[in-house]
Amino acid sequence: MSRFASFARPHAGRYGAGLVLLLVTNGLSLWLPWLLRDAIQAMERGVELSVIGGYAAAMTAVACAQAVVRVASRLIVLGASRRIAADVRDRYFDRLLRFGATYYDTHRTGDIMSRGVNDVQLLQSFYGPGLMNLMNTAIVYVAVIVLLLRIDVTLTLISLALFPVLFAAVNRISRSVYARSLAVQEQLAAISDRVQENVSGIQQVKIYVQEEREIEGFRALCAEYRRRNLSMAALRGGMISLIGVVSGVGTLIVLLIGGRFVMQGRIGFGDFVAFNAYLGLLAWPTIALGWIINVFQRGAGAMQRICEVLDERSDVPSPLDAQDDALDAVPIDGDIEVRGLTFSYAGERGQAQLRDVNLRIPRGSRVALVGPVGSGKSTLANLLARFYPVPPGTVFIGGTDINDIPLVRLRRGIGYVPQEAFLFSRSLRENIALGQPTASEDEIARAVEMSHLTSDLAVFPRGLDTTVGERGFTLSGGQRQRTTLARAVIGDRKILILDDSLSSVDADTERAILDQIHRRARDRTLLLISHRMSTLARMDRILVMDRGRIVEDGTHDELMARKGVYEELFLRHELERRLTGS
Repeated sequence: MSRFASFARPHAGRYGAGLVLLLVTNGLSLWLPWLLRDAIQAMERGVELSVIGGYAAAMTAVACAQAVVRVASRLIVLGASRRIAADVRDRYFDRLLRFGATYYDTHRTGDIMSRGVNDVQLLQSFYGPGLMNLMNTAIVYVAVIVLLLRIDVTLTLISLALFPVLFAAVNRISRSVYARSLAVQEQLAAISDRVQENVSGIQQVKIYVQEEREIEGFRALCAEYRRRNLSMAALRGGMISLIGVVSGVGTLIVLLIGGRFVMQGRIGFGDFVAFNAYLGLLAWPTIALGWIINVFQRGAGAMQRICEVLDERSDVPSPLDAQDDALDAVPIDGDIEVRGLTFSYAGERGQAQLRDVNLRIPRGSRVALVGPVGSGKSTLANLLARFYPVPPGTVFIGGTDINDIPLVRLRRGIGYVPQEAFLFSRSLRENIALGQPTASEDEIARAVEMSHLTSDLAVFPRGLDTTVGERGFTLSGGQRQRTTLARAVIGDRKILILDDSLSSVDADTERAILDQIHRRARDRTLLLISHRMSTLARMDRILVMDRGRIVEDGTHDELMARKGVYEELFLRHELERRLTGS
């Protein structure tokens, strides 16, 4: 409950005003039966018709005032709930941007989206209609019971005798409602994840003619979602029916015993009418109690799922957590040193991706990293950019432990182009200047030229202002890769890491791009991960990795002369190139 209170605390003033208005609207609502009682008693005394008309006018005025105040109370309370939902949504998204790569390696995208959309919506229902009806129910129950006791204590105790049993039963049922509600939310997350995967991978689904299979899989998930929803609905329906039965039995008892009290002269007919009217006012809050409990249980499940994300701590510090520091503006040095680096991904103990790696790359060097698939090349690149936690005392940039370099400064000094070229659904200009939004036209033009995108701009409808499709699918694979390369070379980045990021361009274009980078940025350290062996002869140095270790180190000619792993990789690549004609 402390977490619920922490989200509501900034909006306590609004809830306070809403509570006051709820007190007023319920006071007006409770006044109506009392006016009706007085009117009946006046008619029994045989008063003038004008007096009865006065009561009718008063009741009409009270009803109109109640309607106005009720609308105001709902606007205030429901408005507060929407503000809380916006706050939670902002905090949730902020937390997502602070996580390191490990979190996204182990969590499904659909589940993350479901928590940020569906669960936040359930929280909004909790803070809005849920809390409003809870406050309203509490006010009505307290006020009505006081008024009922004022009319007749015995009749009140008899009419409410079954309510303790009802509350005990509802409390027992609500525990099952919570568990089933959580199961429904988790299944909805699975559906969201399936939709996200199919939309993102729609090309693969169609290429392999898997539409029917995916539809069947989605239908099965929806069937399970329906089953869980019906299970929860059955429980809720039973609870509401139980409440309705108890309320109906109470009303029947009042009619039998209260009618006898009237005939005995113990209470007046006006009191009896008012008593039934007040008891009727308990009908909706009593029935709504089941709905309120359901909203609260679903809200509790949603809060648990959202807080699992909000309370998660990243294994790598986020630049968002960094304090403004003058050092962040100082470019990092391009000198790289790795000392005895051993690394395993989370959850893969005993399966080290890197084993006792040692290397030194002087500033301004052009170094290639090659090796079989799974040899640890990309893992080493990820650690140089500190996407994953780096063991202390193993990786140094400019002689400084990478863990001691402010993350903002490190990331601003590294241009990293991953294997998968990802573009946002924005213009080419915005995608290129993503890491440096204030880049000038000249800087963007230089980056475009270095990545050999200049000729492509002529075919784009609006040049650099052309908006690319989702993930850049309106561009060819080579255009996407060169756009992400332009993004990496813009600005004064001392280290450039290309993780097999030119695989979709031809060998001649790749060589031209690498030569362009070398001519225009001689002081940059270039680390190239590539499976295209024909471009490696131009590199200053080649590191060969196998099973997480650096097994060979030298120039192209030196490694070919050793007749080791590199020569085998090179000859295999040449054979494949001749067979495919590429």
